[in-house]
Amino acid sequence: MHVATDEPVLLAPTLLGGQSFRFRAIGDAFAGVVEGDLWTLATAPGGLAWTSARRRGRARLARYLGLDGSYPAALERLSQDPVLAPVVARHAGLRVLRQEPWETLVAFVTSANNHVPRIEGILARLAEAAGEPRDDGEVPYHAFPDADAVARLGERRLVSLGFGYRAPYVRATARAVARGDCDLEALREASCGEAREALLALPGVGPKVADCVALFGLGHGEAFPVDRWIARAVADRFFEAGEAPRDLKAFALARWGSDAGLAQQFLFHAARVEGAHGRRAPGASRLASSAAP
Repeated sequence: MHVATDEPVLLAPTLLGGQSFRFRAIGDAFAGVVEGDLWTLATAPGGLAWTSARRRGRARLARYLGLDGSYPAALERLSQDPVLAPVVARHAGLRVLRQEPWETLVAFVTSANNHVPRIEGILARLAEAAGEPRDDGEVPYHAFPDADAVARLGERRLVSLGFGYRAPYVRATARAVARGDCDLEALREASCGEAREALLALPGVGPKVADCVALFGLGHGEAFPVDRWIARAVADRFFEAGEAPRDLKAFALARWGSDAGLAQQFLFHAARVEGAHGRRAPGASRLASSAAP
């Protein structure tokens, strides 16, 4: 199926750059499971080539990639920042995904002191252990398990799947979500501050994880996850002698407002592929891709 769009879409860094963990590159395309549906995506003239195993409507793809017409305006606003503008110009098409909140929460609890390939493996094993098997005429796959299914696995089983010391946090968080103590869908409609406060009350959720879930899972565009990459990028690009303010979230909100999360993604990607001062970093080719259209 061809999905026409005149907006830039940079698939590789968006799908493989640490927002989601169930996509993989297959030649020039990307295959992954999104809300229980097996997708393949590739750039194509005038838009995207997209297949969906369960034949879901295009509206779901549009929501996932933010193809709602708001992205060009966000790029224009960020391009008014004289420091960020060159980064935006070089990487236009990098997007913030709009993902299912529960899977996003588990993924980022798992991400603590971890790296992308290992997170991908852990989540794949979790889906195989507790997710619903699917075979829609394509390659068999598993949907991501719901909170109740994860809670039923038990701590020892989670450890065996690779969660390690995170296992009790994942199980306790699964039980809280399954009981309804934390309504993730309702947090989409809450303010970013309210959502963040509710997430921080869950086991294993610290400030960075809460901000990642708020941004990538709940759609709060002002969320600004901070890690060492972002702290260094902000210090090097925006401040003399690399002396950044202690409260980087306040800095980001004041400078970019509701676009802070997208700005964070540009800074994070640029830091990974170019280095702190715009130099291309070693091993960056995995995240390089041409944009569509």
